[in-house]
Amino acid sequence: MARLSQRNLLYLKISNSLSDSDVKALRASIVKDGHIGVSKVQKATPHEIFIMLEDDARLPEGDLSLLSSLLRGLHKWELAEEAEDLAGEERGESPLRRTVEVGIDPPETPDTRGKSKKIKLGHGAECATGLADEGNGTWSAKRVFISYSQDPHNNTDPSQRDADIQLQRTRVKSLADELRRNGVDCMIDQYAEYNPPDMWTTWMQNQIVQADYVLMVCTPHYLECITGQKSSESLHGHNASFEGKVIFGQLSNPDYYKKFLPVFFDKIDRRYVPPVLQGCHMYGPIEYPARYGQEKFNILLSKILGRVLPEKCAPEMGKPPSPHATT
Repeated sequence: MARLSQRNLLYLKISNSLSDSDVKALRASIVKDGHIGVSKVQKATPHEIFIMLEDDARLPEGDLSLLSSLLRGLHKWELAEEAEDLAGEERGESPLRRTVEVGIDPPETPDTRGKSKKIKLGHGAECATGLADEGNGTWSAKRVFISYSQDPHNNTDPSQRDADIQLQRTRVKSLADELRRNGVDCMIDQYAEYNPPDMWTTWMQNQIVQADYVLMVCTPHYLECITGQKSSESLHGHNASFEGKVIFGQLSNPDYYKKFLPVFFDKIDRRYVPPVLQGCHMYGPIEYPARYGQEKFNILLSKILGRVLPEKCAPEMGKPPSPHATT
């Protein structure tokens, strides 16, 4: 009997984990996004759907980002992480979390929470350090939430506003996707849209409070929203306005200042940064598509991961020259 591939094992595990309502939501999401026609998915099992996506090159080798996004929309966080780990293995990376045996719980392992150790990632005493799990050297993922206004400029021209919103959503998702591909547990509202939480306000509050870093995508309309100055004529920005209340509630404690990072997709403009964060480092402009290897994205990624590339660190300090060399 032929051994099932790791992908098929994962597909089967996902299928066995989904309820009837989850399957209906999965089919609706697949159709709504135009991945597969309604006639093909209305009676297909999740496993059959994944095979169809694979056949259509929507789940290519080394890239299961679509599958991960679908699972996160269903609030299947652990399965989404397993998909990301499997994609990493296909790219030749070491697995971090994956256990895909069908119907088998992962073996119990000692609880190593709180037993992390510092690992130096560059030369020199001033180089940043990152956290690794004790004993196996794997990174402890940082949690990040991206706060933004879908309408960056509060444009009164409906046609231009629609274009601005689409571009903003695309940029935000590109940044979130790339952070996730580089080991950051980044969340945005777009990942949860197709299986929305009962209360968006509770969801947003939890994301901000639990995040290690909150990326604030600074634009004119976003500043209005989070500072409580949103125009009454604005059709968008209500969620960002609520996020502003949570953010400023946390900023009442100076210990939380360092978790809020101003980010720009376009040229940095301090006028659109909340006054309380004017002294922070500002990140950008982040190019589209965001990807590892672009300098501004690398700086933001290094900040989140708590590391500095060795070639960017201060060199090791040598000994002072002998007195004879200085005369």
